[in-house]
Amino acid sequence: MRVELDKKSLFALASDTRLDILRSLQPMRRTVTQLAESLNIDKAAVHRHLKKLEEGGLVKRYEEHGFVYYGLSWKARDLISPNENTRVIVMLSSSWILSILIVFLVLASLASVGGDYNFGPATGKDSQQATDWEDQAVGSQDTLPWFVFIAPAVALAAVAITLALMSSRAILRPKQPTDEAKAASDDHS
Repeated sequence: MRVELDKKSLFALASDTRLDILRSLQPMRRTVTQLAESLNIDKAAVHRHLKKLEEGGLVKRYEEHGFVYYGLSWKARDLISPNENTRVIVMLSSSWILSILIVFLVLASLASVGGDYNFGPATGKDSQQATDWEDQAVGSQDTLPWFVFIAPAVALAAVAITLALMSSRAILRPKQPTDEAKAASDDHS
């Protein structure tokens, strides 16, 4: 994956304080006050740095529930952790592929429920062989039970749902720190 930087982006990255702000925004969106407290910087200075980062396309502004949050743009995420987006794409693609496989397994289980071997009437010199084969097939019960297909479908559904949830969690970062994230950030301070 390639990230192209223009003049404004390079200017936005030219400050150590701005790089610290980007690192601080990596795990979650934050307000100006939260950034000022975590970086021990004046709120006005944080606001000025955020404006430069926003002009460079590295930070996005989100207004929710009366608060203004700042979060990383995809360009900034690619700069800070380049393999993360690839991981999200692989997880989403895998969940779609597994969903298609689940549909085929469910269809196979439905076919096995009504699965007697009726291939139509045989004609010509192979008629005796065909009827012998049909008698043998019906008599031996060669059809697989429906749960042979449903059990793997349920297991694959669990994996597909897990992958979809993990990828959506990676895309939609939490807006407020959880108690665990607060404790971890307090330990690092």
